[in-house]
This record gives sequence, C-alpha cells and structure tokens, in this order.
Amino acid sequence: MSGIWRVPAALAVLSTVGLAAAILGDGAWDWICWIALSVPLAVCAVKLWRQRPSPRS
Repeated sequence: MSGIWRVPAALAVLSTVGLAAAILGDGAWDWICWIALSVPLAVCAVKLWRQRPSPRS
C-alpha cells in the first residue's frame, strides 16, 4: 500500500471500529466508540484549520 493511502485507511479502520463499538455494547464500548470516532474528526479539523487562508494585515 502506498504512503498516500495509509492515513485514509487508518481513519477508515478507526471509524469502522468506532461504529462497531457503538453497536456492540455499553460501558467500555462507549469509550472506545467516542475515542475511535473522535480521532478522524480531530484529524479533519486540524487539516482544515491549517488550510485556512491567513487574514490580511
């Protein structure tokens, strides 16, 4: 697998694990769900934040 696909594949796996954890149960599964689904969101937010054009002075 080329380097370009590693991060999207990892985010897809995390999303799948998070969604499966949400379906499987309560307690620790809830924590796994929240963490696994928060990481892809955080990665997207950071990427969008870095692409924002800087304000003109």
